[in-house]
Amino acid sequence: MHYNKFYHSFFIALLGIGLLFASTKDQIGQSAPDFNLEKLDGSGPVSLSKLRGKVVLIDFWASWCAPCKKSLPYLAGLHDKYKGLEVIAINIDDDKENALKFLNTFEIDITAVFDAGKTTVEKYNVPVMPTAYLVDQYGKIQYIHSGYNEKSMKKLEFAIRGLIDHK
Repeated sequence: MHYNKFYHSFFIALLGIGLLFASTKDQIGQSAPDFNLEKLDGSGPVSLSKLRGKVVLIDFWASWCAPCKKSLPYLAGLHDKYKGLEVIAINIDDDKENALKFLNTFEIDITAVFDAGKTTVEKYNVPVMPTAYLVDQYGKIQYIHSGYNEKSMKKLEFAIRGLIDHK
């Protein structure tokens, strides 16, 4: 009986993880939810709808996220490499100061905004940190990338090139 409860709980957990990632894949081809968030440096708001016509990479991150220490600098490099790409890094920390310290420590220079009420991360149904959503010039989600490893980041870059080259 003890094993049955264990396997039942394990199965339920796997099912939940599968549904979580399945729901993320269901977002491909859908309109990206709009947001209007304040830049971390206080220099004004950023709205996805105002970036229509551009290819946008929206990355959800947190200062406590270990993979974010590698992914954010990588994404900043993509922003520098592809002039037609806008990168918006949406921070979900509880304390804005932690996010600012993180960016300063790693010397990351990209558009970073603060999701104070966690409404945007909820709208996107973000499964893990970091997760990036590649949005085409029409506002549709074309690719979703979660976590960090070099092989998967190359797939993300390939998807970016496909959208930038076909603008």
